[in-house]
Amino acid sequence: MSNADEKRVSRIAERNGFRLEKAGHGKGHGRFYIVNPVEGARMRSGVADHEYSFSLEEAEAWLSAHSK
Repeated sequence: MSNADEKRVSRIAERNGFRLEKAGHGKGHGRFYIVNPVEGARMRSGVADHEYSFSLEEAEAWLSAHSK
């Protein structure tokens, strides 16, 4: 997915009261966190080996299932 896709998913997250953050280096490189800024907590992805991180596709699907 491209930068445009990342921005689109980030906007979806913001509309639903969440924040999309890059996971960083190492095992999480190229993955993202969905953060609930009110609670200051990362959302669980339910993905084996990546308990709290998402690919952009996984993040978009999670946000669709948890939309407000």
